[in-house]
Amino acid sequence: MLDSSLRPHDLPLFSVDLEILRGVLHAVCRERGWEPGSSQADHIGRVIIELYRRGVKDDAKLQQLARAYF
Repeated sequence: MLDSSLRPHDLPLFSVDLEILRGVLHAVCRERGWEPGSSQADHIGRVIIELYRRGVKDDAKLQQLARAYF
């Protein structure tokens, strides 16, 4: 029998999700003085996506957690 349970990583990100994530990433990069596409921006971008997929959907909370990470 197939396991049909979905995990957060299995769900797609839609355009509204990407807009939120992009806004958070740009805000954090601006605060830190990081260039988009830099290794720091790429790393924190992955962290932000992971937090979002785990249920942190509020952009202010995402920014707060991303700031605490670095």
